[in-house]
Amino acid sequence: MTITRREFVLGATVTTIATTLATPAFLRRAGAAEPIKIGLPSALSGSNAQYGIQAKRACELFGKEINAKGGVLGRPLSFIYEDTGGDPATAVRKAQKLVEKDGVKFLTGTVLSSEALAASAKCPEWKVILMSTINGAGQLTTTQFHRYFFRINTSGPMGARAVSLYLAEAPMKRFFALGSDYAWGRDSVGSFERQITAAKKDVVGKDFPPVGTKDFASYIAKIKQSRAEACYMAMPGQDATIFFKQAFQFGLSREVKLVTEILELENLRAVGEAMMGTIGSSRYPFTVDTPKNRDFVKRFHDMHGLYPDMFDGETYEGLEWLAQVIQKAGTADDVEKVVDAWEDSNYEGLEGPFFMRKCDHQAVQPGFVVEAVKDPKYPHLIPKILATYPGDKVTPKCRTEDFG
Repeated sequence: MTITRREFVLGATVTTIATTLATPAFLRRAGAAEPIKIGLPSALSGSNAQYGIQAKRACELFGKEINAKGGVLGRPLSFIYEDTGGDPATAVRKAQKLVEKDGVKFLTGTVLSSEALAASAKCPEWKVILMSTINGAGQLTTTQFHRYFFRINTSGPMGARAVSLYLAEAPMKRFFALGSDYAWGRDSVGSFERQITAAKKDVVGKDFPPVGTKDFASYIAKIKQSRAEACYMAMPGQDATIFFKQAFQFGLSREVKLVTEILELENLRAVGEAMMGTIGSSRYPFTVDTPKNRDFVKRFHDMHGLYPDMFDGETYEGLEWLAQVIQKAGTADDVEKVVDAWEDSNYEGLEGPFFMRKCDHQAVQPGFVVEAVKDPKYPHLIPKILATYPGDKVTPKCRTEDFG
């Protein structure tokens, strides 16, 4: 049978209308509406790509879930990814592209604190929000604070605070401190040193290996020579993985207790049992036993086939909180109204209650100290929670790194 062009067009039109009518009304509205764009100038390649990948995984899950519910204010969320490679200048360039070319009003996913500091400095000029779910440098909410920066995650000083509170009760008295030579590493080591000496314990040495160090032999020798009982570390991504492997190979981890500012699944998977017994703070341990977190872990595992790491969890929390704030403000286009709605707001996170301080845009939240342990239910070591501290105990005074 021959079909005329007119019959073909008519048939296609009827099919399109039928398909549209079969779609729930709220999804039709969200699909037709202008999307709310969220830009991620993030390290998706290089030695710190694991963090950018975590942020992307969280966006994929949250975007799927929120858009299935009709989006925010009837508008779908749309995520635009730009690879920075972990370079601050590239982060600024990619962020500018997202703002000026793509029309993004919300940025997140910056990986290194040096990237966040560089991009954040431009946000007052661009009039866009940069939401940190990863960056630890204290300066972001102290000396470099401005109206358009919000930090959802715990900062480096907050992680050091949780560890210091735990170690203050431990028998160890002599510590070596090792931090990567950039904003977060130096910031965390400085905060740890101040707090552990206030607990009448000693920092007997410290050093700052460059980001990207492949051979830690000389640093390991220095730690051994210091006769430290424990080594506090603040090193990101691949650097931490390499250090843990070499610390085990050279016997350091059998002589000195390893304590890290962030104990993350990525390292536990990569290093394996050589990290058994390592302790540290966790910005989000997937083992937190709350109904909301248990449900999140299941949904995340169903989608990605693995358990969520720290920045999977914290990025998801940031996105959920941002969506709630936009809903409260009644707009995603007026950034000033979104800022006002976010200040002094509350949010029920995966780990418990969060509060966004107006004075410095630092989220007050629980702090955790965890230990790498075996559990037969999981294919790798997991973070077992040793101590939980309330937000007011681990959050510094406003726009300072002091805890009083």
